[in-house]
Amino acid sequence: MEKDKVRQLIKSYEETYIFVTRQLHDAIAEQILGKQGISFEQFLVLRYLAEHGESSPNDLATALSMHKSAITAKINRLFEKYLVHRMKNVEDKRGIRLTVTDNGEKVYQACEQKLEELVSNWLEILARKTANNF
Repeated sequence: MEKDKVRQLIKSYEETYIFVTRQLHDAIAEQILGKQGISFEQFLVLRYLAEHGESSPNDLATALSMHKSAITAKINRLFEKYLVHRMKNVEDKRGIRLTVTDNGEKVYQACEQKLEELVSNWLEILARKTANNF
């Protein structure tokens, strides 16, 4: 490959990375999650539970690479909004298990649909931009 094309690919990657980390996060927070009254991090917890089923706070902290105290705060907010259900862990009386409520499932599905639409639109834009650069 020519050196100029390699440099152009690196530049395109850099632009894409910056676009995704800044623009995508902000747009998701504003356009999708703000309407549901949850933060991006709360959505990640809700999404994990919806996709993986019943979990413990420790499972969530590990899977999402978050500190347990941060997970606890997010769980509390989701619980207050009736999006997750807490139940005692039958195997460990001190622990709890978490599941998504029916309302939580509706919020997750609505957010996921909007997220897919948003990302799909942006991928089309990036594809056109990339095609024009080469």
